[in-house]
Amino acid sequence: MLQENNVIQLVYASAATSPFTAEALRVLLTKARDRNKNYDVSGMLLYHSGSFLQVLEGPEESVELILASISRDPRHTTARTLSRTTIQTREFPSWSMGFADTTHALRQPPGHVDYHRTLPTLTAGPTHARRFLRFFQDGLYREAHSR
Repeated sequence: MLQENNVIQLVYASAATSPFTAEALRVLLTKARDRNKNYDVSGMLLYHSGSFLQVLEGPEESVELILASISRDPRHTTARTLSRTTIQTREFPSWSMGFADTTHALRQPPGHVDYHRTLPTLTAGPTHARRFLRFFQDGLYREAHSR
């Protein structure tokens, strides 16, 4: 892949204001993938029992615009940035939004990653984002919203 200028990788965690149904996750992913393609953003989204962890990679302006939109989204609360770094190479260059659902609410949607079989491989590398994916897998950064 050619080196990109001003490309950042941002990792954030948030809690859903209420649990997502399979249909709500499907709609969220479809819209996120379309938006990310339009803004040249790639990444990975994890969902577990009301908690999200997402990696966004792309032009700084695009990633910041998407994060601002997510922060205003009433379906999310307690969104917090865990990491923001300039990168030379994207970790998820071919995924407009890879997705792993630990609760199996969706049965193999496009871009789905089998959490139990594949995520250990995805998190095996020493890179920054993969450490956060590992942490989320181990139960950190899960912030289910309590009512």
